[in-house]
Amino acid sequence: MTATERPTRFARTITLVNLASQAEVAEDEVLSGLLGWATQFLTHPHADLGRTGPVCPYTAPSLNRKMLWAAVVRGSELTEDQVGQYTDELIEAFSTLAPVEGPQEIYKSVMVVFPDLKDYSLIDAVQSARKQLVVPDGLMIGQFYPGCGEAGLWNQDFRPLDCPFPLIALRHMVASDFAFLASRREWLAAYLKRYAPAVPAPVRSAIIDRLHPEND
Repeated sequence: MTATERPTRFARTITLVNLASQAEVAEDEVLSGLLGWATQFLTHPHADLGRTGPVCPYTAPSLNRKMLWAAVVRGSELTEDQVGQYTDELIEAFSTLAPVEGPQEIYKSVMVVFPDLKDYSLIDAVQSARKQLVVPDGLMIGQFYPGCGEAGLWNQDFRPLDCPFPLIALRHMVASDFAFLASRREWLAAYLKRYAPAVPAPVRSAIIDRLHPEND
């Protein structure tokens, strides 16, 4: 199996916990820390964000709707293949969690956390490979870890993906994701198909050609 292929069926080994479940979260220090980071950082404005509003506008609604889930995978010697396998399980699980369609689905988000992992390059590698697979399905996948240098969209000096724990997160694509998808033809095609379906396919292709005149 290549780096960008994933199985469609497997025996699931991760256990997703709803972060709105206070009892279950309280029993796990990683989940407690993750929830603390989400509620204290993601749901609040930040002076360096570069725009008004919370760092992530969807986190609070997701928590309020009980649609934010996380799984913890222990182990400091995990390989890239193993991190990829757990991520594949996350992707598969995401497709089965309610709601599976409708306007509320944009608030559904899942994470797999690797608290013992020190080689964060594995997180970057798996996220990059899986992004090629999930974007055409209208999904977005992100990498978070301590010291993540990915710059913010509105302020290049802001680091929104700097997180206390290394993790990979998955959610539905939203209209404001254009800036994250415009850099590649196939990502832009997926975005336009989802958010500009009334535009005829040849016109969408012409738009992509204008933005990407080179053959990449």
